[in-house]
Amino acid sequence: MSALREVSNLTNQASIDVKQRQANRLISTSILNLGTYRSLQRSGAPLRVCPSRTHLHASDSNSTAEPTQSVASPPSLVHFSADARHAREPIYCTELIDDITEMFLDRERQAVRRFNEGTTAQVSNASQLYAYYASPHCLQYQPEVNEKMRMILIDWLIDVHLKFKLHPETMFLAVNLIDRYLSCINTKYNALSYVPRSQLQLVGVCAMLLAAKYEEIWPPELKECVHISANTYTREEIIKMERNICAALSFRLTVPTPYPFASRLLTLLKEEDFLGLNSDEETRQQQFNLLRHTTGFFLEHALLDYKCLQFTPSQIGNAAVFLALVTLHMKYSADVKSSSGGGRRLWSLALQDYTKSELSDFSGCAEVILDFVSYVPTTKYQAVRRKYNSTRHGEVSKLMMPNQLPTQ
Repeated sequence: MSALREVSNLTNQASIDVKQRQANRLISTSILNLGTYRSLQRSGAPLRVCPSRTHLHASDSNSTAEPTQSVASPPSLVHFSADARHAREPIYCTELIDDITEMFLDRERQAVRRFNEGTTAQVSNASQLYAYYASPHCLQYQPEVNEKMRMILIDWLIDVHLKFKLHPETMFLAVNLIDRYLSCINTKYNALSYVPRSQLQLVGVCAMLLAAKYEEIWPPELKECVHISANTYTREEIIKMERNICAALSFRLTVPTPYPFASRLLTLLKEEDFLGLNSDEETRQQQFNLLRHTTGFFLEHALLDYKCLQFTPSQIGNAAVFLALVTLHMKYSADVKSSSGGGRRLWSLALQDYTKSELSDFSGCAEVILDFVSYVPTTKYQAVRRKYNSTRHGEVSKLMMPNQLPTQ
C-alpha cells in the first residue's frame, strides 16, 4: 500500500500520453460533429449544438434546443418540459430516458429483494447475488482488508482519476466494481479465497482500467497503469487481475450507480428557479453550475464512506442533490430561517413525483453523508476536498455546510 501516495510521480511522458488522449478525444468529437453537420445539411434540418456529456460535468452552455412539438406539462411535473427542451439533442435520449431510469430502478429492486430474502443459498454463485451492487458487509469477510484501507484506496483513485482526466461516470463504476469484487471473493464463500492486502491496490487499478474501457473513448494504457502504481505491479499482473474481476462479476458492467440518478435530477432542475429566489437568468445559470459541482462533492464523499454501501444508488443520488440544494439555499438565501427549512420546499413535489421518493425515503442517507463530510477534514484523506477547492469545481469545499437538514 506504500505506493498509494505515488500519484504525483507521473513522468513527463505519462503526462504527454494523457494530453494526447485528450487531443484525440477532441479530434474524434470534431469528426463526429462534422459528420452530424453534413448529414443535417443534406436533410435540411436546423443545426443544434449539443452539450458534450451530462450535466454533472458538461460545459456551461446557454443554448437550449426547441422541442419538435409543443408538449403539455402538468404544473406539478418538471420532467416533461425538461425533456422537451432537449428533444432535438440525441445525447439526452429523451425518448428512452424514462425506460433507462426504470431499468436501473428495477435492478435496484431486484438486488434489494435478493438481500432481504437471503437468497445466497439459492444462487449458483456470488456474482448473481451481487450482480448490480455490493454487499454492505463485504469487508466483514476480508481478513486483510478493512474500512480504513478501502478509504485509502478510493482516496488515491480519486487523485488518479483526476490525473487521467477521466469522465465522472468512470470513477463511480470503478468503485462499484471494487466493492462487488470484494463481495464475491471473500471467506464467506471460500475460506481460502480473499483479497490479500498486497493486491488491494492492484484491484483498484484494474477496476479503474475496466471502468475506463467501458466509459471512455480513450482509456489509459497499460503502461500508464503500471507507472501510476509506482511499478508495484507488472503488465501481466494487471491483465490477469482484469480477467479475475470480469470472471468473478460474470462480466456484468452495466450497473446502476448514484451518478446517473443525480445527473438526471440535474437535467430536470436546469433552467428552473430551484432555489425559489426569483433570480435572473444569468444568476440562475451560475447557481446551477454551483449546484452541479456541489452535488458532485457530496457524491464523491459517499464513495469514500463504507457506511454508504447500505443505501441504494438512487438513494445516494437523491440525497446528494438534496444536500446540494440545502447548501446553496444557505448560501444564496438572505432569509436565514428559510435556509433551515422554514420557507420553500426544497425537495419539491415535481422532484418527488419524478423520483417516486419522499424526503423520508433518503433522509437517513443524507444524514450519513453529511456526517462523513464533517468527519473528513479531521483525516488525512483529502482528495475530494482538494479537488473541489479549485475554481474549476466551484470552490465547493469552502462553502458552509448545513448543521441539520430541513424536513421538507
